Amino acid sequence: MPSPITTTTTRRVTFENGIAGTATDVADAARPPVLYVHGMFGGAWMFDAFQRWMAACGWPGVAIDLRGRDGSRPVDDIGRVSMRDHVDDALGVARAMGRPIVVGHSMGGLIAQKLAEADAVRAAVLLCAAPPRGISVASASLLARQLKHAPALLLSRPLVPTRGDAEALMFNRVPPAEHDALFTRLVPESGRAGLELSLGLIAVDARRVRCPVLSVAASDDRFLAPRIGRALAARYHAELREYAEHGHFIIGEPGWERVAEEVAGWLECALSGAGGQGLEAGGISGTAG
Repeated sequence: MPSPITTTTTRRVTFENGIAGTATDVADAARPPVLYVHGMFGGAWMFDAFQRWMAACGWPGVAIDLRGRDGSRPVDDIGRVSMRDHVDDALGVARAMGRPIVVGHSMGGLIAQKLAEADAVRAAVLLCAAPPRGISVASASLLARQLKHAPALLLSRPLVPTRGDAEALMFNRVPPAEHDALFTRLVPESGRAGLELSLGLIAVDARRVRCPVLSVAASDDRFLAPRIGRALAARYHAELREYAEHGHFIIGEPGWERVAEEVAGWLECALSGAGGQGLEAGGISGTAG
């Protein structure tokens, strides 16, 4: 484990597009900033420990709250928010940060792929990521639990997570004593975005993804099966890391530190060979909140 850097600070920021987030600043940072993008039902809080760990290793960053989350850009109806809306949110922040690294989890992993396609980031880390068109998300466990959400998905209504679904699909590798605290922080998601993900409607042109990509899969991921992470690695000619005894919430369940450590190591290697867009430091703009 690396020695912590004590000259770090945490603050809330809001970008010009109305998207808010939690920034971790590193004094005299020598590494580029990291943009963290959360998945369905979540928020910036999902990256709390992961982001602080990376900052302690010298990687400044911002974990954003996509629109409709408390404190970020408000919406009239969360159910009608599209994946394009979410991509636009993250793209605006990425451009304000000046070509950061992007680390996306779950739905945020698909958003990260779109940012890479737009050449807005210098590297992309896909953590148990949702796939683009051409890679199916279908699995027996997921389909069985999606049926009751069909009205919300088909009619673009708010998609509300249930305790049973969260425990079975997201937190199956989290100690039960921690489930209450996690479940109470989950928020309704967009039924429209959920349908777009379920049907594989979001395309990514792999030919336009030219930055280094790392695909991370978990052997016990019941939300997005590990075969998806393997398929993403193949599509982008990316490095694959698959972790045994991990589930979908790989960024916050026991053992997440090893994942963070290996992501940081991969970034060091990948960016040191990236020529002019490598390890030079970048800044974090935005209005303090």
